[in-house]
Amino acid sequence: MTMYTDAEVRAALRRVWPDAATVETAQVRALGGGSAPRSFLAVAGRQRYVLRLPLAGLPPLLDLATEARAMRAAAAAGCAPAVVAVDLEAGLLLTEWQAGGWTPELVRQPLIMERIVRVLRALHRLDVELPVYAVAGIASRYLTELDASATRAFRPQERDWADELLRLGRHFDATYPPTAFCHNDLTAANILTDLIAARLIDFEYAGRGTPLLDLASLAGMNDFKEVERRQLLVEYYGASVAAPDLRDLDNAIRMLRLLAYFWARVGEERAPSSQSPTELVTSISATLKQD
Repeated sequence: MTMYTDAEVRAALRRVWPDAATVETAQVRALGGGSAPRSFLAVAGRQRYVLRLPLAGLPPLLDLATEARAMRAAAAAGCAPAVVAVDLEAGLLLTEWQAGGWTPELVRQPLIMERIVRVLRALHRLDVELPVYAVAGIASRYLTELDASATRAFRPQERDWADELLRLGRHFDATYPPTAFCHNDLTAANILTDLIAARLIDFEYAGRGTPLLDLASLAGMNDFKEVERRQLLVEYYGASVAAPDLRDLDNAIRMLRLLAYFWARVGEERAPSSQSPTELVTSISATLKQD
């Protein structure tokens, strides 16, 4: 089920499709992945594009103009599909289509992990002006908005999690300088890989950070087991004595899960009629209790 009708999707396509003569004959289908179905594959002859529409409620970190600039830089380095068109007024992003979506189970496979690490290393080397991904600052914004909401006060468990998040975030920000272009949303749905290379999509949460952020995002969002988390650290850092260890990675995963929980809670407050944020709150809460 999609949150957009066929008529709404086609109206959006007409705003950004590069060839007016073929847009009306384009075949359109919804793509899976993400917190809600809002991306569509549109095909007309040899033209294959992905249209992403705006999503109410769940708060992105970047505005669309900054996200598109970040994705263009990543695409130029072979780390992302090319950006075809952007409509800032309507919140539309049109990119080239690339096959190769994966599941968390496949992302954890050693050969796939190697490809993902290669693309992450390339992304992290890019010199792109982006806001710093300061975990404590982002967390504070979410918590301030939730504190001001009249819908539901924090439960005792949530207050404990908020305090834990701020403590972990402040320590993390003070320990790891923001040296790299990080994606920060490495769910399997945002990773496209073929037999040769991987590419990334959806740069809404990109920012300057430390590579450990992306490793924690990748491992946490795709349920890496301990042996897989250890392998990920070796793949990325090799034998470097200065590399973070498993405890550092696990603390970062816990921190990002807490951040994701309050991100979803903000989405729940902003869009109370949407099931997606509430489902995320429930899912992430269960994971936090198991950690």
